[in-house]
Amino acid sequence: SHDAWGIRKVVLVFCDDFLSTVYTLPWYQRKRTHGNALNRAVQPILDLLGIDQSQLVRCLFAGLPPGVTIPVHHDTGEWVKFTHRVHVPIILSDPDRVIFRCGPTEDLLERIDCAPGHVFEMNNQAKHAVSNCSAEYRVHLILDYVDPSFFEARERENCPTRRVSLEPGEVLTQTRRSIDRALDAGKRRHPSFLVLGAQKAGTTSLYEYLNQHPWVVRARRRETHCLDWRWDGALSSTEERRRHCLGFYHAEGMGRYPSLITGDSTPSYLLDYYRVIPRVKECFEHVPAMFVMVRDPIARAVSHYAMVTSDDGTPEQLATRGVEWRNKTIEEVFEEDLGNMIEDGLLPYWDAERRTVDAAAFEEFANSREEDEAWERYVTSRIPLNTGSYSPLARGMYALQCRRWFRSFPTSKFLVMRLEDMKAKGSQWAADEAASHLGLPKFVLPDSGKRNSREYGDPLGGKGELRGWLERLFKPHNERFGRLVVEELGYDGGEWGDP
Repeated sequence: SHDAWGIRKVVLVFCDDFLSTVYTLPWYQRKRTHGNALNRAVQPILDLLGIDQSQLVRCLFAGLPPGVTIPVHHDTGEWVKFTHRVHVPIILSDPDRVIFRCGPTEDLLERIDCAPGHVFEMNNQAKHAVSNCSAEYRVHLILDYVDPSFFEARERENCPTRRVSLEPGEVLTQTRRSIDRALDAGKRRHPSFLVLGAQKAGTTSLYEYLNQHPWVVRARRRETHCLDWRWDGALSSTEERRRHCLGFYHAEGMGRYPSLITGDSTPSYLLDYYRVIPRVKECFEHVPAMFVMVRDPIARAVSHYAMVTSDDGTPEQLATRGVEWRNKTIEEVFEEDLGNMIEDGLLPYWDAERRTVDAAAFEEFANSREEDEAWERYVTSRIPLNTGSYSPLARGMYALQCRRWFRSFPTSKFLVMRLEDMKAKGSQWAADEAASHLGLPKFVLPDSGKRNSREYGDPLGGKGELRGWLERLFKPHNERFGRLVVEELGYDGGEWGDP
């Protein structure tokens, strides 16, 4: 908009919308003669304000053409929330003919004295307007600074502010909310993140919250399945398979903007590790950040059954859910998965007659070679492609699934969250946690509503016996998962000791 009004600018210091990177242009760099002179010229103003050069995030000369009015407006963007805006009139042929007004609302605007050398701070989130009624350009020095605590907070949030000194002739690429150096084009590897699962544990909501961040570009589809259902086995080389997968992410068009990231949410990946993990390593030249959403496994299994057997959804959704459970009761579906795990030797501690767990046998079997072999038999024979109607109970055994992922990639790459925490602490909390994991600056969610959430009748209503044996089956698995995230990810034992 400033360009549309014909404003001329000499930029000394500038930052992106989230104050993630502060750029110092050559003519303000102390190592250069003119830059050193400009630093000395600006320093008395900083001394008057009681701030240090390091607190500057924007500093520029702005020339408003004669006869031009910038109408009443207010500045927007994340940077505005954290900065102090200061104006210093520099060149005005007739200060009385420059009308600068500011106030909380349009009808409460007050005129500000624009005599040369008058240093004043204004709230640029409030309404303001300016008219240059003189016959010459009006030139102000405009600077924005932050309090020192801002940088400290960014360090804690895993998104420290960088300072970059630009070289003469450098080219920058800009979107509305980001600024990048042209010489950094292509340095960002995609995808930046994968939401692995678990299904029906809040993965869609998390993905949609992430995609509201101005620096996140939505993949061509939320569930790409490029590493399982849509894996192209006919491709003969790693390079071909890599191009096929990256085609789901707009990766080529994002090359000029390395601040921007993309990713997908395919919740079948968590369980289908034996296919997906080798393909991640082959097709992606980096290790993406990974998210695992979990939920009370009984509630997850019930929601899974209710979704798959529901007639509510688009034709594509109905097709991918599968038809295998359509004519089966919830007892039949759960018993079938239980029987598969028993047949594959995965539940030697389960007393099928009493429907109880032998605690000593569970502890002896957990993490053993025999368990690894039984789990391998199960996942390699019980996970079909192109249907969601499988493994309602095994998907809730989170330690068995996560353990393989934690063994394959650095544990620092994983963030595990519970759907129950997302509900209790709120969508903004979840978005903040996810942004911190990705090294993104925090942002305020424009839309915090739940996604892919439906109201179903309770399929376990009146089925106390069924619920009882499910609770007994999952109890040691929940405890085991709590220990896993405490030991492997360093999570708080008080919060995760009894997930």
